[in-house]
Amino acid sequence: MNKQPFILDYDKNHHAVIDPDHDQEPFHFHSRLLYAFVPKEEINSFLGKHLHRTMGMFDSVSFTPKVYEVEIGGELFTLCQAPLGAPAATQLLDWLISYGVKVILAVGTAGALVDLPENAMFLPTRAIRDEGTSFHYMEPGQFINLNTQFIKKVEAQLDKLDLEYDEITTWTTDGFFRETPKKVAYFRQLGASVVEMECAGMAACAQFRKVDFAQLLFTADSLADMDNYDERDWGSESHTAGLEIGSKALIHL
Repeated sequence: MNKQPFILDYDKNHHAVIDPDHDQEPFHFHSRLLYAFVPKEEINSFLGKHLHRTMGMFDSVSFTPKVYEVEIGGELFTLCQAPLGAPAATQLLDWLISYGVKVILAVGTAGALVDLPENAMFLPTRAIRDEGTSFHYMEPGQFINLNTQFIKKVEAQLDKLDLEYDEITTWTTDGFFRETPKKVAYFRQLGASVVEMECAGMAACAQFRKVDFAQLLFTADSLADMDNYDERDWGSESHTAGLEIGSKALIHL
């Protein structure tokens, strides 16, 4: 009998008992997706500035986001609000992929692990897999490297927009209230500059499904001083910025 933790027992079979498109909805989403970890009111405000229509809806017991078509500069893309946490965010992402999404740019916030200003923008190139979801999509390991070629394409668009950003390693965790001093110190030593709850799971899903994925992260609260946690303003200023920057980059990918 296998004695290792079950999460390490990876099954590479692409067929599951419940496949993402098992519901056979009549949806076909645009290949480019802006996947937004922002409040619903920010989504509504963004939609109020651009031509859009509803293309579908994801139905779950507690989160039922609409999936939108948005048009900017004659270019069409898919927009969907993303739920908190790798299991929920990856489940919805996998479903969106099954209905046509192939190029994903996620935007959201992250906690600063080192001395970083609030609302600074970063592009993760590697994520520490301190969550469970990624282990269902790829072989066990400590890190996942994001798609280098796609990262370069995203960077080219950010450069054209004359925006400041840095490449970073992010720590993806399932345990928001278990970011202990020991763990913060350890993952800082491994090179992590920020912490969030979804990147590793989504990146693993994208690689499993053979689609492109990148994420723009904006600093929110700060864990840099472990004796004086600072929630700051939770990076609220970056919600609008993330949608605007993400959409402008996405339409050229």
